[in-house]
Amino acid sequence: MQKPKPISSIPAFSGRIITVSTERLLYNNGREYDLDFVRHPGAAAVVALDDAGRVCLVRQYRHGIGDFLWEIPAGKLDVGEPPDVCAVRELAEETGVSAGRWTPLGRFLPAPGIFTEVIHLFLARDLLIGPPKPDADEELELRWLPMADAIEMVLRGECDDGKTALALWRAQYQLKS
Repeated sequence: MQKPKPISSIPAFSGRIITVSTERLLYNNGREYDLDFVRHPGAAAVVALDDAGRVCLVRQYRHGIGDFLWEIPAGKLDVGEPPDVCAVRELAEETGVSAGRWTPLGRFLPAPGIFTEVIHLFLARDLLIGPPKPDADEELELRWLPMADAIEMVLRGECDDGKTALALWRAQYQLKS
């Protein structure tokens, strides 16, 4: 199987974080198809695990669902910023935590059919906890709980965030290795 060939792109919107376009692709069967496409710079997300085996979750308002979500600390990549640098920055900003040991946990692809966003997942250990410095548009509530309890929240449907669920499961797997 071969990848379809992009043959045109019609810009539709350019915002503060994303751009939207209609992309025309030529498939191997000779047919052309259009799809709406959202470009996003990507993000990093962190499972911060303290010496007591607790992880840090952050509760914040998410306008897309009109409600609050419990999530692991995460944030958007700045232009040209490597994912590991973003992870360190976001963890410090949102929680006040710095880590002495970092382990990559792979990628999470939120909606690859229409989004370019790739979220890079990390496990942070050997933590030092200081005061958080959230961005002006962030109102956050922090909660430290045992890893097993955080995973139970996911399984009970109390934490519906995909990156958080995948990162917690991968972190748990990494810790058993």
